Amino acid sequence: MMHRLFVSLPTPPEVLPRLTDVRERLRAAHADVTWESVQKLHCTLKFLGDTQEQRVAPLRDTIATIARSTSPFTVVYEGTGCFPDPRDPRIIWAGMTDPAGELRRLVETIESALAASGFERERRRFHPHVTLGRVRGTRSLDVLLATMETVTFESPPVLIQELELVRSTLQPAGSVYSPVLRARLGG
Repeated sequence: MMHRLFVSLPTPPEVLPRLTDVRERLRAAHADVTWESVQKLHCTLKFLGDTQEQRVAPLRDTIATIARSTSPFTVVYEGTGCFPDPRDPRIIWAGMTDPAGELRRLVETIESALAASGFERERRRFHPHVTLGRVRGTRSLDVLLATMETVTFESPPVLIQELELVRSTLQPAGSVYSPVLRARLGG
């Protein structure tokens, strides 16, 4: 049996209203975008993809060990953007900044530990973000991009205290996320 998995940071509850407000202001552009539900707002640190059942327990152990050895750290949620770029937007996101570099160190720790377990390293540079929506067509994209230029936001610094291993189950109405492991940073 295969499980579609990823490692992520759940969005702290105090940031969710700000991200929801940004998402709603962007939604008002009426672009052809599938907007993510509040329950799915997170920062993916490592996408593992289809993973064999027998690898799940060792993965849980590895992620739990990494979480115990990582102290809570501060990030700021700010700005919006799109991947791959504004000429061909596919993902609409809210950004994150990592003033002390702790998030980037955590990602490198995860990449190294999982590479040692046989998972391929990510080739793209890590860009911390929360996916707000996925572009489905070109309707009103120009309006959306113009709206993005006027939407500004910045959260106060927020403490990241948890790491998750999440299962993504693909269904006709979209993916459904369920945590396989929630681990507190610093034990």
